[in-house]
Amino acid sequence: MLYLIASMPDIMFVVCLCARFQSNPKESHLKDAKRIIKYLKGTSSVGLWYPSHAPIQLVGYSDSDFAGCKLERKSTSGTRHLLLDRM
Repeated sequence: MLYLIASMPDIMFVVCLCARFQSNPKESHLKDAKRIIKYLKGTSSVGLWYPSHAPIQLVGYSDSDFAGCKLERKSTSGTRHLLLDRM
């Protein structure tokens, strides 16, 4: 399921949450995995499509503030990535 999150970002959170318990899964984790697969079966025609003939451009922006929080002196950062069609 980890490979599917590249084309179906709507399942990213739940798949990564289930992946945390791969080393010691319980019955409830199996039920959750089956529920994800059931969702995938119902949405097999939905997803991102990347055409092979069109050139694409990946643009990333980042913003970091080292020790910007004056109270706790924690650094914060954020990123945004865009996949653009250059046609």
